[in-house]
Amino acid sequence: VPGDTLGKISKRYNVTMDLIRASNNLKGDVIRVGQKLRVWTGKFTVLVDKSRNTLMLKNNGEVWKVYSVSTGTGNSTPVGTFKIVTRLENPVWFRTGAVIPPESPENVLGTRWMGFDIEGYGIHGTVEPDKIGQQVTAGCVRMRNSDVEELYAILPMGTEVTIVD
Repeated sequence: VPGDTLGKISKRYNVTMDLIRASNNLKGDVIRVGQKLRVWTGKFTVLVDKSRNTLMLKNNGEVWKVYSVSTGTGNSTPVGTFKIVTRLENPVWFRTGAVIPPESPENVLGTRWMGFDIEGYGIHGTVEPDKIGQQVTAGCVRMRNSDVEELYAILPMGTEVTIVD
């Protein structure tokens, strides 16, 4: 459609621009009038199993990929179904009384943040990849940076995340 951009197509089909780029082998954001694009129309959901410290990426209900994650100490990761309402690359971490910049080795959020519709909780990267698979977080779901970057490229705003014990 004349006037279309990757951003407009992304919003129209509720798919990330990264996934459109990857599906069409695009290097940047420029598309040509009349260019045919493959656009993902499946529905992605996420299931986090706290007892196994796993995150399952599902496409139309079918397991697509399983990741090892860390969850909260003392059962601090909430159980329920949430929606991703924020997506940030190289997030700033707001710790009590301090602002920790993205490049700081003290920034526990790693390279990506996907926040839930329950304040203060989400899926993020890590500066401690050796602790993945353990219950060590303050309640968030922590992933290796390479894994959270892959997931971030796939999951659009509004994606359902279900967390079970």
